[in-house]
Amino acid sequence: MKQLPWTLLALTLGLIVWLSLAVINAENQRNALITRACADPVFKGEVDAKCLANIQSRQNWWQHLTYALTHVKP
Repeated sequence: MKQLPWTLLALTLGLIVWLSLAVINAENQRNALITRACADPVFKGEVDAKCLANIQSRQNWWQHLTYALTHVKP
């Protein structure tokens, strides 16, 4: 019976980490789109998908997380 709370705790922490990574990735791409950091050089007005997948629009991952958690309204 003592294993159940520890298992639930490990699953909860895993879920929090997974959701945090998703929020960090989404905020990174949102910030890149807002700042137009991934404009396609060939097709004007379009977005370069490779750039969007690899860009780091802020210096650290925690900056994305804190911005996403503190700015809940668009």
